[in-house]
Amino acid sequence: MKEGIHVIAKKIDADVRDLINAIDRPEKFYRTFPIKRTRKRPRWIHAPNHLLKDIQRKLLSHFLYQIKPHKAAHGFYPGKSILTNAKPHCSQNWVYSFDVENFFPSTTDKHILSALLKLSCFDRELCLAIVKLCCLAGKLPQGAPTSPHLANLAFYECDLQLESIAEENLMNYTRYADDMTFSGEDEIITLEDQVNKIIKKYHYELSFQKSKRMGKNHRQKVTGLIVNKKVLLPRELRRKIRAIKHDVKSIGLDNAVQKSSLVNSVNELNGYLALEKMLKSEQPI
Repeated sequence: MKEGIHVIAKKIDADVRDLINAIDRPEKFYRTFPIKRTRKRPRWIHAPNHLLKDIQRKLLSHFLYQIKPHKAAHGFYPGKSILTNAKPHCSQNWVYSFDVENFFPSTTDKHILSALLKLSCFDRELCLAIVKLCCLAGKLPQGAPTSPHLANLAFYECDLQLESIAEENLMNYTRYADDMTFSGEDEIITLEDQVNKIIKKYHYELSFQKSKRMGKNHRQKVTGLIVNKKVLLPRELRRKIRAIKHDVKSIGLDNAVQKSSLVNSVNELNGYLALEKMLKSEQPI
């Protein structure tokens, strides 16, 4: 792994000692805190400090984005979005949504190392160094900038087999992070069991309480977007975005964000505005 550390240091212009310290004492480089959720258990965030976050971002741009996830993966990769994830499921009789339980914590350093060795041209030394710099206690930390893309890569073999299920059943398949979506003309009663059987082989579990089967006579939602005929923002979300835009004009950006029940930051607001703009430019689909 020593050779891999030196390759990384040279490529991203980092101090070798900083890389070694982050690998040897990773707990010193993270801050752990809970995020409260309504009627749910708190989500624990492991946020890297400024130094490690900078290293991880450079690992993404200089190494990891060279490795493409499976084409069904639409989360956290340049050119992909919740919009590209939703579009294949428009105007379908049936839409199915399944959720992976504890996606990041269930993705281990062994999953990631195996994926990097299979999908990249990096040697083992470099792959080991990358894994050590991006994992905490042998798992993907929720809060590190590298975690979403590494989770995509680790899930590659699952995506292959889930895509095969979709093809056998004449269905579409996409995934956005831990949210898997299938759609097609026919109702497939056994689909949940088929999906669960596959992901369990890779030590993942379904969150059964989040599974949904949506017929064309009901509102079909994929990653928060309506797909019954064409991709649309839900009416209640459009209303909230309009209210925030009005508040931005009347009381200013920061005050509008503080007042809003929809967003917690300017970046989050910008994300919604960008999505609204994308949808307008895409219509009709």
